[in-house]
Amino acid sequence: MAHLTKVSTLAGLILREISEIGKWQRKFLLHLFPLWLSIRGRYNFTNLARYGGHQESTYRKHFSRDFDWLDFNTRLVERYLSSDRILALDPSFISKSGKHSAGVGYFWSGSAGSTQWGQELCGVSAVDLTDKTALHLVAVQSMDFDVENPLDYYASVLILNAEKLKQVSEYVVVDAYFSKARFIEQVMDSGFQVITRLRHDQVLYYRYDGVQRSGPGAPKRYDGRIDPRKLKEDKFTLCCQANNGAWCAYEGTAYVKAWKRWIRLVVVQNKNDKGEITGHALLASTDQQLDGGQVKLSFESRFQQEFLFRDAKQELGLDEGQAYSWEKIDFHFNCSLTVGSLAKAAHHLTPQKPNDKPFSIADIKTMYTNENLALRIIRGCGICPDSTIIQKLLPTIRKYGLRRA
Repeated sequence: MAHLTKVSTLAGLILREISEIGKWQRKFLLHLFPLWLSIRGRYNFTNLARYGGHQESTYRKHFSRDFDWLDFNTRLVERYLSSDRILALDPSFISKSGKHSAGVGYFWSGSAGSTQWGQELCGVSAVDLTDKTALHLVAVQSMDFDVENPLDYYASVLILNAEKLKQVSEYVVVDAYFSKARFIEQVMDSGFQVITRLRHDQVLYYRYDGVQRSGPGAPKRYDGRIDPRKLKEDKFTLCCQANNGAWCAYEGTAYVKAWKRWIRLVVVQNKNDKGEITGHALLASTDQQLDGGQVKLSFESRFQQEFLFRDAKQELGLDEGQAYSWEKIDFHFNCSLTVGSLAKAAHHLTPQKPNDKPFSIADIKTMYTNENLALRIIRGCGICPDSTIIQKLLPTIRKYGLRRA
């Protein structure tokens, strides 16, 4: 696509800041990003060649080249997200029927509720707590878990990229699967703080703040085991609650026996119409000074990363890659998720300002497809696409068929 779009303009500004990238790779990426939003059908090399105008071998060659996606996306995050943000880490299952692609095997699929044959990526994204939105940072394909423990592998994604990721945030928010000492210790040793959810039956203790008895022996550290539904009022205080009384959240300091460390604990008690406790959730932060309301907000906001995966799978061909080698698969995963973030930033977000309008990647794809097809027809008829009448018609053509016109 030779016509300048918002996505290509934004991508061009960021690519010019990266001195390590070559001229031809920069040119290819500026061609690829808007093209990714314009094609219909499967996202494979054959279809890219049909819509993009280059030979299929050109796309294969560039997909095998190195590109620092984390550096690119970090610069995008700095432009469009506020400073109040967290890192969200989560694996995502990619369906794959073949047996020869790199990294295929049996991985857990959350939607199926079982292990399935396919591929998996471990994605890290930046989540803006003010705007309640997420932008992709980097995705790493999961490899053979028969050799390495999954928690060690997921932790290594953060550890190997710690220097750049800490420029975004020092807080890593993960779901309950990662609330194991094995993962927590490795991530904290790299300078991160972890926010997660604990098991309902986690062994937790109150801190003892009373007078220590004289005599031999170790000082008393604990003041009994914590019952999440019968909290001591002098140990836990109310930090936030629902307007209709459906839940109340209490914060305090607790010792996690499995982690062998003190944490900031937030106990969320769910209540019925009579005010009786019907359930509870345990949210933990390794930063003991973090406000309880901030802990709850951060954990709930991590779900914004799931929208990145959903949009990329439904509209941007995340699970439709044609490549066999891990280099090309890595490029495909990161390109799909990055284009979604670029589209969100260029067409939805305002730099450093919150936006409460709904975001639809499907509508943005429709706009780019309409424009691409219209310009091809116009050029084929020998008409200059920069003429005044064409420029007046283009906004109407772009909006044709939008769900939110």
